[in-house]
Amino acid sequence: MTQKFDYIVVGAGSSGCIVAARLTEDPNVRVLLVEAGGTDRTNMFIAMPGGLPFVYQNKKIGWGIQSGPEPHLQGKTIDEKAGKILGGGSSINAMIYNRGNPMDYDGWAADGLKDWDYAHCLPYFRKMETFEDGPDDWRGGGGPLRISRARAQHKMYETFLRAGEQAGFETTPDHNGRRQEGLHIAQSFIHDGVRMSATRAYLRPALDRPNLKVLPKTLVTRVLVEDGAAVGIEVAGPDGPRRALCEREVILAAGAMNTPKLLMLSGIGPGDELRRHGIDVVAEAREVGRNLQNHPGVDLQFGTRAEDSLTSELGLIGRAKLGADWMLRRKGLGTTNFFEAGAFLRTRDDVDFPNMQWEFLPLTRQLRGGRLVPVPGFQFWMDLSRPLSRGEVTLRSANPADAPSVVFNTYAERQDLQDMIDGVRMTRETLVGQPAWQRYRPQLLTPGPDVTSDDEIEAFVRRATGTSYHPSGTCRMGVDAEAVVDGEGRVNAVRDLRIVDASIMPKVITGNLNAPVMMMAEKIADGIRGCEPLAPSDAVYYRRARAGREPEGPEAVRA
Repeated sequence: MTQKFDYIVVGAGSSGCIVAARLTEDPNVRVLLVEAGGTDRTNMFIAMPGGLPFVYQNKKIGWGIQSGPEPHLQGKTIDEKAGKILGGGSSINAMIYNRGNPMDYDGWAADGLKDWDYAHCLPYFRKMETFEDGPDDWRGGGGPLRISRARAQHKMYETFLRAGEQAGFETTPDHNGRRQEGLHIAQSFIHDGVRMSATRAYLRPALDRPNLKVLPKTLVTRVLVEDGAAVGIEVAGPDGPRRALCEREVILAAGAMNTPKLLMLSGIGPGDELRRHGIDVVAEAREVGRNLQNHPGVDLQFGTRAEDSLTSELGLIGRAKLGADWMLRRKGLGTTNFFEAGAFLRTRDDVDFPNMQWEFLPLTRQLRGGRLVPVPGFQFWMDLSRPLSRGEVTLRSANPADAPSVVFNTYAERQDLQDMIDGVRMTRETLVGQPAWQRYRPQLLTPGPDVTSDDEIEAFVRRATGTSYHPSGTCRMGVDAEAVVDGEGRVNAVRDLRIVDASIMPKVITGNLNAPVMMMAEKIADGIRGCEPLAPSDAVYYRRARAGREPEGPEAVRA
């Protein structure tokens, strides 16, 4: 590749598409965007929200990374969904739009990252979105991302909300606005019945720009470093490695599993780990790959009569109607991801934030005879919002084609396991135990009625735990000497190298990661371009005090 670029962006996922699109708004800047996967236009199910199960099962558009063996989960391995396709995770995820809790970002600021408090992040959340209900102090009205509110028309969604209120919880009108905590109707990366990915919102409108070159189906094998500075990349080719050079920066946006892998393949990381694989140490950076976090969780299933569950509408005839309605009219069940209600709640009073997240579905499926079959009922996906346990990403070998080794070390901290046990009890006894649910006569399916004691619930949790596919933290931002990047995503150990993806989160946020990663990309892109940062917001947010003490800070008083 003889052309020289100003910037090379590695990874055309949620953050890479945004960074490339924003940088090329300047016609004098030349950008190369490199993606290991192919186009997102060849598979109808990617665009179709109701086709999500088929997207998850498609191995051609995923990286195929397995986490584990997990030492505290009986040695199990977990298939970690990660998009190997234009749009990355935004092309294969569940399209759930959650920003996180304002206290997440204020927590980052409290650790020294002062420009990452909620006041500085909120303007970028507003910049990137056009919310269906219109703009206000918290929501945007002119951004590329069209965000919709779920219709939630099935009767069980209303039952879910009423039961939560009977249990003493509040329903928040906008969990991405002033108050996250409580039960809510979901919001989605869906517009006019179609997935709203980073490709659709940002990349496609930029493709005609002469200063943007997109290189799909190209595996980056290492970052080229000369005299302590990144100068380009090396990519795999049919006739051997090729190089692309840049004059300003290499920007990694490959995700929390592949970004640390690429750094280590390039000789940037823990020296002992690199030497173990025969890789020369270009720059010592001991924290690369460490601090790995996710949202571990379990499915909790309940049986009902067939006529009460949405499962009854998804037989052969129902699925055919779903597909036809979507293809011909962009209407019907094909326009929903089915995750149309949820909650952020606390299982204990000694935390400032909702330590658990629930996603509710008015249908359920079970593995029977080796096949996933629909079962009349409903289910919750329940996960930990901010687990204490930390894992690590390391190399399997020096071969760039090999997947990294990923171990989340789930439940290494006992408090994480106790929160999950308490969450199972809260779901079964507090949420589903209310009068609103009794009309459906719910039956315990998973775990079954024989699982009642803490020991039995613990055994179930260890056996059933999966993840929400939210890896983060492996190249964390910070102001300390061990931080991999600074507050603008610049790698401390190598000049002219930057990271813009979930790997730089110092602590995982309370909610799904797609929206926060996009916000981070918008914010850092402004910094790369030298734009004046958006003015901080003075919008307030809800914060409930821990048991036994008063709220702290002006935001708590105002809220």
